[in-house]
Amino acid sequence: MTGTPTRSEQRRDRAATADERLRSLWHQAAAGVGVPQVGVALIAVGGYGRGELSPSSDLDVLLLAAHGYDDGLLGALASRLWYPLWDANVSLDHSVRNESELRAAAAEDLRVALGLLDMRHVAGDASLTLATRSTMLADWRRAAKHRLPRLAAYTRDRWVRVGDLGHVTTPNLKEAHGGLRDVTLLRALLASWLVDVPAAELCRLSGELLEVRDALHETTGRHTDRLVADYAAEVAERVGLLDADALRSSLVVTGRSIGHLASVALRSVDWLLTSPRPVGPRRPVLEVVGPGIAAYRGEVVLTEKADPARDPLLGLRAAEAAASRGLVLTDAAAARLGRELAPMPVPWPAEGRALFGRILGSGPALVDVWESLDQYGVVECLLPEWKRVRHLAPQSAVHRFTVDRHLVETCAEMRPFLDQVDRSDLLVTAALLHDIGKGDDGDHSEIGELVAADIAGRMGFGATDVAVVARLVRHHLLLVEVATSQDLDDPRTASAVAAAVVDVRTLALLEILTEADALATGPAAWSPWRKQLVVTLVERTRRHLHLHVSPDSSDRATLGVPAWGRTNVS
Repeated sequence: MTGTPTRSEQRRDRAATADERLRSLWHQAAAGVGVPQVGVALIAVGGYGRGELSPSSDLDVLLLAAHGYDDGLLGALASRLWYPLWDANVSLDHSVRNESELRAAAAEDLRVALGLLDMRHVAGDASLTLATRSTMLADWRRAAKHRLPRLAAYTRDRWVRVGDLGHVTTPNLKEAHGGLRDVTLLRALLASWLVDVPAAELCRLSGELLEVRDALHETTGRHTDRLVADYAAEVAERVGLLDADALRSSLVVTGRSIGHLASVALRSVDWLLTSPRPVGPRRPVLEVVGPGIAAYRGEVVLTEKADPARDPLLGLRAAEAAASRGLVLTDAAAARLGRELAPMPVPWPAEGRALFGRILGSGPALVDVWESLDQYGVVECLLPEWKRVRHLAPQSAVHRFTVDRHLVETCAEMRPFLDQVDRSDLLVTAALLHDIGKGDDGDHSEIGELVAADIAGRMGFGATDVAVVARLVRHHLLLVEVATSQDLDDPRTASAVAAAVVDVRTLALLEILTEADALATGPAAWSPWRKQLVVTLVERTRRHLHLHVSPDSSDRATLGVPAWGRTNVS
């Protein structure tokens, strides 16, 4: 006795049922119009070609004719195929082309070209389907370097327009960054033979996302890729999850993993398209950039001499090499580091702190490198407290990202400001940890102050530096809260802020952290008006510190702060 088929089996069964129906229509139509047995074929493309039919998916089909095929016969055959399906309310995405028209359409339209990479024969002349599939794959590989810039630009534009699967309020399972469209992108890059993609991992992640889309179709009874809140609880139940929050957490993990693969793959594409062509024989050239690490074809890899089990700094050196050079840290390297990396000594050696600071200060390049480390557990090896915020949903609609991604984005936003301060290491450390207290009951700034102090101490910072990092985390909301709610002309306002920040150095660092935090939060969190208020408050607080605070005040404990300086809204 067989059990209930899995959704993966159900998708294949739907495709097989559709095949049988189309073959039956084909035989009836071919007999009715006297179609020759060769030179014409019915082909499944796109998701149908892959056998990935969700309950309400369209049937993507191509009626293909060889050169010189009779146009009248082809039109009559198409009518006898499509009309019965339309009469039965089957959702159909169809096209009728000859071989030359098909190649021209694929050359002109990227979406057509991508769909044809998954061609599968359904009925008619199988040799025509096989030959055309081979031709389309060869065309794709031959023209890949010319097409990939358009594909990369289109993909990144889509990411900006639609947002990340795990971060938007109403995720689009297909079009979002980390969605099914990115799975298609990665398969296309794999088919180009230019970019390596972990096919088995991609198949697993795609299956997880298809499970959710199947459940969404079952819940709504229609074709949709948008998971609106009204359906989330039922979709969660259908995929065996506890509730809508559990579903969202699952989508964050899956979407983030797919998005990471897509982002890294496009970085590799960028390198391929901009790197100089080699002169003379093509030989693999490894550029050793540090003990155990090398750069190769736009990626940072581990060398044969790398020994993560004996070299706890290897992960930081590899990440710093990738981030500082704008390269990709390969998944193979990150995976090996995650499996084998020795624990960091406590306290961290000075080299470890320096490497970590340079990584966090590397700007936008940090995001992909950090994702590589995080996907394979290297981050938690370095900072066990990271699991407190990993994939944690934002607490307000103003936030664009999950809490962990927000922390990384805050560090990335720091890059233009780092030359303005003398202790950028303290600044980026506080930026990474400023929301580390979220996820627990209570004021996340107060909780985070204690957690950040523990981490900074373990990293080997001295007592004075630990106190600065802790104060920055404790008061990361202070400036914008006071600036937008209090009378800046009242001397007591600057006096209270001065009591909280203690010294001019901390004030300067806090001003930058405030702006970077807001920029990483989202457009609604920062404006010229808010910035000007913060600048005014900082200037008056700095003046107060110069006039009233003794030079040794940096060693004092944080003084009392009025209630309006202890809010917890971001």
